[in-house]
Amino acid sequence: MKKEKRTYIKDIKKGQVFLQGWTHDLRDLAKIKFLLLRDISGIIQCIIKDKKLFKKFSELTIESVISITGKAKKAIVKSPEVTQKELEVEVTNIEIINKAEQLPILVTEKDKTITTDISKRLDNRSIDLRKPKVKAIFIIQNEIMRSFREFFAKQDFIEIQPPCIIASASEGGTELFAVKYFERDAYLAQSPQLYKQLAAIALEKVTCIVPVWRAEKHNTPRHLNESRQMDIEVAFIDDIQVLKYLESVIQYIVKNVIENCKEELNVLNKKIMVPKVKYLSYDETAKMLKKIHMSVQENEEFDSVHEKKLCELFPDTLIIIHSYPSKAKPFYIWPKDQKKGISGGFDALLGGMEISSGGQRIHKADILIKNLREKGLNPEHFKHYINAFRYGAPFHSGWSIGLERFTMALLGLENIREACMFPRDRDRLTP
Repeated sequence: MKKEKRTYIKDIKKGQVFLQGWTHDLRDLAKIKFLLLRDISGIIQCIIKDKKLFKKFSELTIESVISITGKAKKAIVKSPEVTQKELEVEVTNIEIINKAEQLPILVTEKDKTITTDISKRLDNRSIDLRKPKVKAIFIIQNEIMRSFREFFAKQDFIEIQPPCIIASASEGGTELFAVKYFERDAYLAQSPQLYKQLAAIALEKVTCIVPVWRAEKHNTPRHLNESRQMDIEVAFIDDIQVLKYLESVIQYIVKNVIENCKEELNVLNKKIMVPKVKYLSYDETAKMLKKIHMSVQENEEFDSVHEKKLCELFPDTLIIIHSYPSKAKPFYIWPKDQKKGISGGFDALLGGMEISSGGQRIHKADILIKNLREKGLNPEHFKHYINAFRYGAPFHSGWSIGLERFTMALLGLENIREACMFPRDRDRLTP
């Protein structure tokens, strides 16, 4: 679906135009004044020749919100910042809607050698979002989510809304944010995992986009404590079959970003490609890494150094690593080969990092209880979940894609906070 592009010149009556936006830049050339006006569609040049308006021009500040009436004309002087190249506006009236005070951070950043510290930018995120490059990231992220939903709607998936407050850990472990729930203790969900399974064993094909929370005390350029996941869960298919959905939706999303976000990719100076797909078993991947003298811990997931190296070996490729050791995966992953200790779990890498994980799930109560105990978890804490598989549950599989991780990988961003509008990490709880 091609997106409709908003334009400035949207209200023309007998040559008169009415514009509203932010004052992006001001240039005073004595007998003529130049004003660059910005809104979500871009930047247009406005010219003030009427001396009656010079006083009003002198009152303007950068980022003041204004409305302008004027005449649209063919552009003569074309500033490099201007995105509306063909037209300019000769101003006949200016009204100040809200005058901006001195800015704590720059929006224009004309001097490319000056970069504002990311912490200060995040402290002033509502201003930071006005920057063309920052805005471009979130327009692209919007396209990622829109395309994800569109793809699975066409496949007749049902979108669900799992709860975000839960009674016990979704995936085991202790990295949970505790909350007071009336007279009881509860937690912020670290995953929609258990609930999307409960939905899939009734509705067959489900999808969701949800926030998740993990109380891990890390502080790295690729981790957040609150993030968003794009998930699916499907009945009557195994781990390899559900991966076909993963590779297809990733390619569909990237294709749509290339087609529908040309201007944003140009602003970011990014050229992206629809990724190829490479399947590797866990054992094949471990042997490959050992051949290039990279140590791999037995029965452990690959670390960030391994992920980066694998993506260097297979550039512009979605790398899918399947058949993980059962010891490396959560309690709900199906034991595909119990004798060899191989599970139906997998991970997917793109752009130097893991962007997705999933697998075939356990659909039998007795095996689930056994796995919980082996992982050191108490089956009593998962009673409602376990009981659901006693009443005719089909085998099923699913995965999740980290929205911020995927955005970061696709655009080659250096810090995941660039791909999160209002990040939450160990040190940041505002704005």
